[in-house]
Amino acid sequence: MTLTRVFADAEDLAIRASQIVADLIAAALRERGRAVVVLAGGTTPRAAYGQLAARLRGGGLRLDRIDWLPGDERWVPVDHPDSNEGMMRRTLLEPAGVPERALLSWEPAKGDPAGCAARYGGLLAARPFADGPDLAVLGIGADGHTASLFAGATALLPDGQEAAIGPDLPADAVAVRLARGSEPSGMRLTLTPKWLRMARCVAFLAAGDGKREALARTLRGDCAAPAAWVRGAAETLFLVDRAAAGPGPDATGRDVQYA
Repeated sequence: MTLTRVFADAEDLAIRASQIVADLIAAALRERGRAVVVLAGGTTPRAAYGQLAARLRGGGLRLDRIDWLPGDERWVPVDHPDSNEGMMRRTLLEPAGVPERALLSWEPAKGDPAGCAARYGGLLAARPFADGPDLAVLGIGADGHTASLFAGATALLPDGQEAAIGPDLPADAVAVRLARGSEPSGMRLTLTPKWLRMARCVAFLAAGDGKREALARTLRGDCAAPAAWVRGAAETLFLVDRAAAGPGPDATGRDVQYA
């Protein structure tokens, strides 16, 4: 099932998305006794994390039964201002009181990127991660990327081979070398579409008219937009504000709810 929910503005999106995420986590805990959650970097997800932290603090959920995974990371130390994990710690995990052991860190900027991704992929093969996440929270870039899956980038595979970033990379986690002269630049680490598609629910968050074209391409299934490579195994939610959704009814034929 794919559902698009449109909220009034970015602030309303942050509040409502945090409730939806909290409800999905609570459902996973009820049904399976624990939850595995992938978190996105980026401005729009970050805005929801403060709201989510407050809900987790007061929601009576077993935080020791929730595992958190950054969906992607820059090749910088965790205390660097650009670190996704650092942002997640400051805005969500620490304010909510999440136990340190509940975070599966990439441990970036240690060793080499390909080796770091291979180690992370090995961790994903063990319980409780082997069946994929219950929920993957993802953003959508203005160019259509999600996580660190950028069109034109190169994946460094665990076996030492290289491959163009695409929907069917033969690994669960890879290092990413961005195209020379591209913006952004540098090395990244990311979960692959194959592993993200194991998520029972994928929730994309997008706000602002700068995301309108990328969101439309993703909803159409435009294979040139990496975000279109990822859908949830059972459910895919697009949680967006009116600026990102654009005027008029959804042209994709999918269900749309306006809040």
